[in-house]
Amino acid sequence: MDILDEFGRVQRTPEAVAYLDDLVKSEPSLAEFVAPIPELIPWGNSAMYFTGRWAQLDVEVLLKVGVSETQRFWSEIVPERDPELAPRVLAIGDRLGGIELGWVLMERLPSGLHDGWGGVEFNLLMDAGVRFQSLARTIASAPHTELTADTVRGWLVLGNERNAPGPVDAVLERFPEDWRFLNQVCQPEICHGDLHMANVLMRTLAPDVSPALLIDFEPCRMPWVFDAAYPQVLNSDPARAGWQDMVGQMADHRRAHGLPVCADEDLTRLATIALAWYALRMWGMLGPTPDPSWREPAIWHEQNRTYIEASAGL
Repeated sequence: MDILDEFGRVQRTPEAVAYLDDLVKSEPSLAEFVAPIPELIPWGNSAMYFTGRWAQLDVEVLLKVGVSETQRFWSEIVPERDPELAPRVLAIGDRLGGIELGWVLMERLPSGLHDGWGGVEFNLLMDAGVRFQSLARTIASAPHTELTADTVRGWLVLGNERNAPGPVDAVLERFPEDWRFLNQVCQPEICHGDLHMANVLMRTLAPDVSPALLIDFEPCRMPWVFDAAYPQVLNSDPARAGWQDMVGQMADHRRAHGLPVCADEDLTRLATIALAWYALRMWGMLGPTPDPSWREPAIWHEQNRTYIEASAGL
């Protein structure tokens, strides 16, 4: 049967799950994977997950099925270079049960970032993003994408077509000037590319704090400010603390790791531009009514309007 849908994602129908379960149990490389159980993780809709134990080491593990070649590369090399930046990989392959289907088996960690730490969670996220940027500089010929002006402008156009709040026309009109400025003052890096709260795990349970470990790598060479603007837009909520200056937090971590940062007088403008562009990107993807359990629509409207107005007024 066809495992992938039209977008190249692993299907999650009962028939597809049962078929994948058979493939997992018949894969020789996974002979030590004991009692695999399919897990329909709601935020992991591009892949299929199984949990169980790895008998050889007697540890809890997570199997991700439907993993691209690029993500397999980074999932394996990051914990080799820095065991405190990504979960340990115990097995990996590009075929499953005789068919071409990438997978990664990794240690299963007990928790993610806690939302009750008063903003500490966001600082941990920014630190992990910078540690990845620093590590990526040491890896030659690493697979990654490149963010282009056409791609970013496409975000703004789509957000405009979906009636994002605020003066979007003014942001679009400023785009050539702002793109030049951003690339002049902001060091491009190979960034994680999908840096958000659901792509971070921890070895400790709250209230204990430990370094954040990254998963689901989508490396992209782009101005580093985008790696901070993205999660700030996703988490902008007056009821939470710590999200208000993720760009500044990432800049601080870059300085601590010896990575270049623009002059302070340019950092505010840099953040303002990037936050507006990511507000438009996410509006173009999610529209005016994202999942209410994630963000109330009224908050979503107001926060995105604020970002877009700020950029238009530069």
